[in-house]
Amino acid sequence: MTRTLGWLWDTVAGPVLDAVGITRTPRGGESWPRLWWCPSGLLSFLPLHAAGHHDTASDAVPRTVLDRVVCSVTPTLRAFAHSRRAADSAPPRAGRAVVVAMPKTPGGYADLSGAEAETAVLCRHFPGEVEVRTGTAATHDAVLDALTRARWAHFACHGRSDLADPSAGRLVLADHHNQPLTVMDLARLRMDDAELAFLSACSTARPSGRLADEAIHLASAFQLAGYRHVIGTLWRIGDWQAVDVADLIYSAIADGAGVAEAVHSATRRMRDRWPDDPSAWASHIHVGT
Repeated sequence: MTRTLGWLWDTVAGPVLDAVGITRTPRGGESWPRLWWCPSGLLSFLPLHAAGHHDTASDAVPRTVLDRVVCSVTPTLRAFAHSRRAADSAPPRAGRAVVVAMPKTPGGYADLSGAEAETAVLCRHFPGEVEVRTGTAATHDAVLDALTRARWAHFACHGRSDLADPSAGRLVLADHHNQPLTVMDLARLRMDDAELAFLSACSTARPSGRLADEAIHLASAFQLAGYRHVIGTLWRIGDWQAVDVADLIYSAIADGAGVAEAVHSATRRMRDRWPDDPSAWASHIHVGT
């Protein structure tokens, strides 16, 4: 994977950043530039935001995306234009968060001991603003109802993508055998005031192998439903690494950072901890404005 990130820099990301004039790390006091990727085809599977030769991160001119620019992803240009219009028109105001946590899931799924820790992270950073749906209370209908009352949503559960049928991608809840919470369920929502959906589950932003150009996955479904910001994952994530990422992201947001900037800073800090293990820090992406 380290070799792949280097190749991705040499062939795609490096030439793009040079062409748009993003050639160095911002100096103290300078704001970070923003860049949105709209990949298509099989390129959608790769972590463009993490492209680079990360052994040069401390160089004066690092050959890494993370050390030059804050990146986001948009599944389509139309989705990007819609989210920008929503951002311009939506009045900034605080709102409640709903956390859907499944530490134990019926049907032979592995336990997620970190799900309770992620819930604690949100309650600590945003006291009094969090509604928790967990265990048998985290059913298809109960979760959809809770989403309508909250501007933020955090899912700490199992996620399943379907390479053959991307619309069947789902978040695994208490009644998943009878009513799975699918991409189609989420895409039908109309959440005019929704702000952030954090999908701390496996492969929530992985596209279909058969329909790679259509960008159908859980993260794009939340964006289509009206969420301005979606945090998703490109592949399977470790339980406790997910807790660390969530804590870093919410810490930054609580301190006033934007969502994209919070994801970026968390990824850099995780990279600095485990520079030789990109699978541990390169999975999370920001989708939206």
